[in-house]
Amino acid sequence: MTAEGSGVVFPADLNQLSAAVLTEALSERWPDAVVEHLEIVEAKRCGDGVASTADRVVLDLTYAAGSDSELPRRLILKTMLASPHAPAAMYENEVRFYGELREELNIEAPRAFASHFDPETGRFGLLLEDLTAREARFPSAIEPVSLTEVRSILAHLATLHARFWNSPRFEGDLAWVPTPMSGGMFEVFDLIGLELIEDQVGRYPFKQDLIAPLGRSLSELWDLLWLVQRRHCDAPTTLLHGDPHLGNTYLLPGERGGLLDWQLMMRGSWAHDVTYLIVTSLDPQVRRAHERELLGEYLDQLRANGVEDAPRLEAAFEQCRTAALWGLVIGWLICPPENYGQPITEANITRAVTAVTDYDTISVIEEWSK
Repeated sequence: MTAEGSGVVFPADLNQLSAAVLTEALSERWPDAVVEHLEIVEAKRCGDGVASTADRVVLDLTYAAGSDSELPRRLILKTMLASPHAPAAMYENEVRFYGELREELNIEAPRAFASHFDPETGRFGLLLEDLTAREARFPSAIEPVSLTEVRSILAHLATLHARFWNSPRFEGDLAWVPTPMSGGMFEVFDLIGLELIEDQVGRYPFKQDLIAPLGRSLSELWDLLWLVQRRHCDAPTTLLHGDPHLGNTYLLPGERGGLLDWQLMMRGSWAHDVTYLIVTSLDPQVRRAHERELLGEYLDQLRANGVEDAPRLEAAFEQCRTAALWGLVIGWLICPPENYGQPITEANITRAVTAVTDYDTISVIEEWSK
């Protein structure tokens, strides 16, 4: 394998991060840009107040006199400063999203100015826009969001899904994009996923307490999850964000939402993204009152974007009922609470368990195998 992204390599030692490295990083977009000075405003590792599976460095840049006034003065370096916090395939996935797909998408997502992934070491770097310059705020499951904000994020998902709905590119230039059943980190899940979940639940008993009402063992939930993935392989395939819980979104003035953290991008069923977002974004009472309305609006937007075979509402809701299991098992049982903090982890697991119960998800899946 060869390295992905632009040619620049971001050093793990911040003492080696220089103005010359940043000049090279920006040269593809701004060939005449010369960074004269950089200041490391903040450097935080995953688990150190950073809700992420990567480390985050805030950089202030000073350019040579006469430089383009449009040059960004503050940038975010998303990278790995020490040992990896997640499978290397996740980092490669996000680098390839920004390097190969971001620029063609008419959705609200961060702009990337440089990216690099080294398959030999698993090291990566993404030089991203500072979203706070656009007054972005970053929600979570322990803070209320409005239905308008959720609608805005769903609209971006509809735009994304419509663009790649049953796309022939998945047999061509996008053949590398993984599915829930193959490629990238999903091979990791297949090998050690259940082991990771058992370790997490063993170390953090609150997870076992929260899933106890489901009345199924971890191995039973694991088997049911993959039965769903095999079943959904027959559904229309599109490009997915893959992990659209609130912690991977941002909100702009005017109740507009956007999507970040594309490490779990994949191709698969639209219901994966839509269910995960609705279930984890809203308190159960609000979700129950508005989920069909939100789903109907999403489906209307698919059709408005040219998807002629978008499912009807009730058929779509049936698919969402079983898609809910992913957000619980892969989304939050496998995720260490250090990544987002225990309160956020508990809130997401609680919402997912409530939805799985409301939807009678387990009974529906078990009925398939009879």
